[in-house]
Amino acid sequence: MTYIDPQKRGNAEKNGSPHAPEEVIAEWHALAKKVCRELQHAGLPAYVQHPNTLADRQAGACVSVDTIEGPTGGVHVSWNAGESLTEAALEFMQPDRLDLSEPVIEHGTRIVSLMDETIKSVLTLAGFRTRDAVELNDLAPGTYVAGKQPRQWFIEHILTEGVLGLIGAIRSCDPSGDDSGEPAGISAEGKARLTGRGIRIVQDGLHRLADDDRQEFARVFRRLAGAMHSQDMVYRGFWKADRSLLELPDELCLPAQEPPAVAGTSVTRSQVLAAAYMAVLGSIELADENTVDDDEAVKITEAWTGTLLRRLDQAPDEDRQELIHLFREAAREETDPAHKAFASGFPEAIGLVEEGERATTT
Repeated sequence: MTYIDPQKRGNAEKNGSPHAPEEVIAEWHALAKKVCRELQHAGLPAYVQHPNTLADRQAGACVSVDTIEGPTGGVHVSWNAGESLTEAALEFMQPDRLDLSEPVIEHGTRIVSLMDETIKSVLTLAGFRTRDAVELNDLAPGTYVAGKQPRQWFIEHILTEGVLGLIGAIRSCDPSGDDSGEPAGISAEGKARLTGRGIRIVQDGLHRLADDDRQEFARVFRRLAGAMHSQDMVYRGFWKADRSLLELPDELCLPAQEPPAVAGTSVTRSQVLAAAYMAVLGSIELADENTVDDDEAVKITEAWTGTLLRRLDQAPDEDRQELIHLFREAAREETDPAHKAFASGFPEAIGLVEEGERATTT
């Protein structure tokens, strides 16, 4: 599809207002469709203004593309009030009776401002990079959408699930020689060795976060642990469900027994979780037969890396790339040589990075 007629493109260049290249405009229109779907998903009436048409006054969120090359080019979202409010306001904006102090005009302006903020909040929550359009153009209404970014809440969710799941799976194994249930094969000392490093990373990281982040961190752990325990009850029944999952968040949120090695260095919740996830997996991978049986180790790691990959099946590529970045970062920060070697090859080992992607994800 050609978005800008060649003659119009040539005229625009002569006038000093060139249009963006066709491939860039195509990307903007693809982004506009994603923005519209996300607003509709949230329950807001939204539509994409068709290319090469004049703006209409259909009520709802109008998603449009400014094709001009430069800072203002891209996707814009503006709110159109309903027909009755629009017509009532326009009556007082005629040249012969212009009255900007008329209450209906002020009411309409406040409605649009309120809806602009709602649109921006919805899109930000969904992982879009937004800013007020007026920052780019004094006359531009609504919200400018710069593109998609990883959904940090989703990244945190799957990493938290992994940390809780791995620790829970290790601790639910009966000690060697106990035939009371399955799986079997990890002593109490072995469980402490396998989980201790990851737990310390969470505890250290938790207390390097700002208060709001620390409180949200604890809420996410408790909420997800409760959900995982409920799922376990459905699967194994009330009496066999692993109740230790409900106690694990409190343990993870305890103060570190020793001052953090890098106290004062700022971290994000996702960075802490990625490092802890890699630490527990690395401890399982590097453990000897006396700590955990090979078959048991494979069963635990495959179950939880498989869960992570399934979570990413339907996720946007931005999320997968962000997760790879976090794992790469955790590997670079690793100080133990054996753990560093494991972490460095982890994304490829589980198929998170496909052949040929290594260079683009480092």
